[in-house]
Amino acid sequence: MYLTKGKNMANQVISFIKKKLLGKNKNLISLDEPYEVIGRLLRGHDITGFIDAGASDGRISKRLLRKFPTAHAYAFEPNPVYTKALQRYAEKDARFHPCYLALSDREGTAELYVTESSGCTSLFAPGNRLKEIEPEASRVKTLEKVQTIRIDEWSKRSGDPPVQLMKFDIQGGELKVLHGATGVLQRSTLLVYTEIWFNQAYEGGTIYSEIDSFFREYGFVLYDIFKPKYNAKGLIMWGNAIFLNVQRLGM
Repeated sequence: MYLTKGKNMANQVISFIKKKLLGKNKNLISLDEPYEVIGRLLRGHDITGFIDAGASDGRISKRLLRKFPTAHAYAFEPNPVYTKALQRYAEKDARFHPCYLALSDREGTAELYVTESSGCTSLFAPGNRLKEIEPEASRVKTLEKVQTIRIDEWSKRSGDPPVQLMKFDIQGGELKVLHGATGVLQRSTLLVYTEIWFNQAYEGGTIYSEIDSFFREYGFVLYDIFKPKYNAKGLIMWGNAIFLNVQRLGM
C-alpha cells in the first residue's frame, strides 16, 4: 500500500511539473519514464520476444522481462567485458538468451572501438563532438575484432521467433542494424525504442533524420522523445525515442 501511495504521489508531482512547465500543450520531449510508456503502449498485446541490442550487463533485458513475463529476451552484446555477467544471468533465467555478436547490415567481422566507458563503445570511432562532451569516457582503449550479423539472418537461423519489441543502444549503428532487420520489422514488430543522434557524435554514425525516413518507409512513426543530451553550448546531441507501427497498434 505504501509503495502504491508513493508511486501515486510521484505521478502527481510529475503531472504538476508538466502543467507548470508545458501548460496544456505537451512538449515534443517527454518527461515520462520511457519503459513505463512502453509498458502502457503494449498493454493488451502478447509480447513473446524482444531484441536488446547493446545489452551491456543485461539490466534492461531484466527490466523488460519483469514487465513482459511471457517474453524471451534476445540480448546482443559484442563487448567482452560483459560476457561473464550475461552468462550468469542466462543460467538463472531460461528466457534470457545472450548473443555475443554485433548487429549490423552484413555478416562478417568488424572492429569494435572499446572506450574507457563501456557506454561509449561502438563499431564507429568517437567523433569530435563526443570527445568534447565525454573526453575521458570516449577515449579508445582497444580495438576488438568482433563477429557481425544481420537481425534477419539471426532470426532465420533461430526459427523466426516473433519479435514485437526492439531496443537499440548501439552508439550510431542504428541505421545499419535496421537495414538488416526489415524482414522482422515487417513480420511482427510493434515498437522500437532507440537512441537517436541529432548531431553526429561518431564518425559515420547515423543521425535522426535518416532513422525517421527509414521508419516511415516501413509504417513506423515517431511517438515521443526522451532524455535529451546537450553539449556545453546548448546544441542538442542525442536522446532516445519510441517509434510505433501505428497500423498494428491501432493508433
